[in-house]
Amino acid sequence: MKSTVLFIAISLISLNSYSQTEKDSLTKIVRERIKNIKDSQSENPYYSKEEAQEDYTNEVGTFQALAQPAEDSDLANYFKIYLEKKLLKKIDFSAIKWSSFYKHLSNNKYNYTIRLTFELSKTGKATNCRINTGNKDVDRKVIEVFKKYPLEKLGLKESDKSGKISVQLFAKEDKDVLIKASKFAVVDEAPVIKGCEDLQFYWQVNKCLYEQLNEYIVQHISLKTLNSQELRGEIILRYRFTINETGKITKVNSIAPNKIIKDEIDRLIMSFNAITAPGKRNNIPKTTYCETYRTITIENLK
Repeated sequence: MKSTVLFIAISLISLNSYSQTEKDSLTKIVRERIKNIKDSQSENPYYSKEEAQEDYTNEVGTFQALAQPAEDSDLANYFKIYLEKKLLKKIDFSAIKWSSFYKHLSNNKYNYTIRLTFELSKTGKATNCRINTGNKDVDRKVIEVFKKYPLEKLGLKESDKSGKISVQLFAKEDKDVLIKASKFAVVDEAPVIKGCEDLQFYWQVNKCLYEQLNEYIVQHISLKTLNSQELRGEIILRYRFTINETGKITKVNSIAPNKIIKDEIDRLIMSFNAITAPGKRNNIPKTTYCETYRTITIENLK
């Protein structure tokens, strides 16, 4: 009886080692492949509509209580000086509302506010800034203005380098877009994995989580299960799971080429027990939704 030996390689969808032209091409390919996964798995949502709305409402409530956004906050007054008022008219809440992240929310549940997220660099400056105003030109200008704001006024500390930081900047009230900005920053920390405790920055901690998980999956995945499916070549997997307030993995619901591979990936994620601390928001333990895409290449060794 002829035996088959499988070779499996797993990798992050990463563009760091490519030229800009290659990055643009690969990014397009990856986006198309990820879209195909989402489209083909629309019958397998992570949250039901009701669960998504409840989770969203709870998150918004927590954020608002911590950030305390106001039209007369120091950050709001700063933007009123340095951001041209005419740009507010270009903010398109309809484009934001119908993005993939919010499109399943009913209008009466949707919170018409816009946040900017960023991380702290080694020198304490804002880096990796992201915002969605529905207009890319406005996005760029807002980030440019924000990077000149003195971050110490947001109550940030040296230890916040390990978090992803969010501030509200805009709100829509009575059909008008206002500068209604946070008084305080909200800092979200990623769950910590054994061996990653001494990492200083958010991106390092987050990357370490997924790298450790993938290494675990490669080491423990059932070759017999893979071989029985006769899958060869490169396949994309979408890992989806939650780490609750106690650091336990729950609600695993990955996406794979078929149910047998999905069940195997889900089994491995559920058995991954290297988490030493849950995610936190302003130093209070919280539930963290985790998601990543990975490619596995399966080949026969002869």
